[in-house]
Amino acid sequence: MNITQYIRLTLLVLLLGTNQAHAQDSAVYDASLNVWRLHFQAPESSQWVQKTYEARTAIQPTIQSSIKGNGKPFFYKYIVRNQRGAKQNISIIHIWGIPMIYETPNLPPITSNARTENDKWTQQYWDQLTAKRSFEQTVIKAPKGWSAGLRVDEEAGQTSFVWTLGLKDTDSYGIEPGHSQSGFTVSRAELPGVARTYLQGRIAEPWGLDGLPDTPFWKAKVDEIEELDYLLVPVLAPLIPIPDPYNAGELARRIKAHVQTWPKYGHASTDTLARLNRQFDVLIPALEMNNKPTARAAVAAMRKECIDHHRDLVDAKAGEDDDTQVSVALPRTPAQRSATPAPALDRLAARALMFDLRYLMDRMDSVR
Repeated sequence: MNITQYIRLTLLVLLLGTNQAHAQDSAVYDASLNVWRLHFQAPESSQWVQKTYEARTAIQPTIQSSIKGNGKPFFYKYIVRNQRGAKQNISIIHIWGIPMIYETPNLPPITSNARTENDKWTQQYWDQLTAKRSFEQTVIKAPKGWSAGLRVDEEAGQTSFVWTLGLKDTDSYGIEPGHSQSGFTVSRAELPGVARTYLQGRIAEPWGLDGLPDTPFWKAKVDEIEELDYLLVPVLAPLIPIPDPYNAGELARRIKAHVQTWPKYGHASTDTLARLNRQFDVLIPALEMNNKPTARAAVAAMRKECIDHHRDLVDAKAGEDDDTQVSVALPRTPAQRSATPAPALDRLAARALMFDLRYLMDRMDSVR
C-alpha cells in the first residue's frame, strides 16, 4: 500500500467514524435558548431527525394564597403573578396531591344496562356527568378566560385542582410576564396545609414527546425532560379533614400527621419538627381530656415557634398575607437545591399551623 492509498484509507475510516458518532440518539439541553435539542432515527422512515423541544419553564411565577371562612366552607384564594423576567405566559396551574377523593354528593345511580336499555342508560350516564360537573363548579372556580376542574386519581387516592386556558379564541392566552391574575378559588371544608402548585408556560409549537423511538434510551430521556418541564410553588390548600362528628384530639393528630411531611418538602427542619412534635404530644392528650390550660400552653409554645421565625406574623391574620409575602418557585435541580438551603420553618407552613391551631382553640373555647 503506497502513501496515497494509506492516506485515503485513513480519511475514509475517520469519515465513517465521524458519521457513526453523529448518528447516535441524543438529547441535549440548551440553557441559553431553554430548548432540548433532540437527535434520533425516525421509527417509520429510519431517517435521522433533528428537532427541538421548548421547555415550558421560562416563567417566573409567584403565588399569594389566602384562606377565609369557618369551614362551612373555607375559601382558598390564589393570586398568580408572572414576573417581568419571564419569557412565556403561564398557561397551566395545577395544585396537586390533595390526599383525598372528592365524592359527588347525591350522585344519581346508573341502574340500567347499556346494551339492552341504551336510551335509559344514556340518560342516567348524562345525569351523573351533570351532577359531577355541578359539584365541581361549587368546589373550584376560575377567572374569565380560564377553565377549572377537579382531576381525580382513584388509584393514588388523590384529587387535584386544575386551571387551564379556555378553548375559545377570545379566552385568555395565559398570564403574561409582568402581569398577575386573581380569581382562582377553591371552596372546601378542610383545614389548610402546605401543597405544591405545578405551573407551566405556554409555548408556540407544543410539539410533544410522543413521536420518539420506543427505546430504553428515549423512555429515560422523556422521563428526565418531563420531570424538569414544570415549576413548583408552595401554597395553602385544603389538606386536613375535620372529623365528623367533631373530635379535637383526632383533629390535632391529623394536623400533626401533615406537619410530619414538611422536612421532606423543605418547609421545616428536623429540629423544628422535633420541637413541634413535643408540643403535639402534650396537646393531643390535653384535648382528649378537655384539659384546657395544658392545651393552651402547648398551642402557645407552637405559636411562639412560628413567630420566632417570622416576627411580623400575626396570629389573627395567619390566613392572609399582603402582596409582599408571596411564595416563589422551589429549586428544581440538585444544584439549585444545594444552593438554596431549606429554612428552619418557612412562612407558609407557619401560617398554616397558626391558622389550624386557632381553629382548634376556637372550637375548644366555644364549648362551655
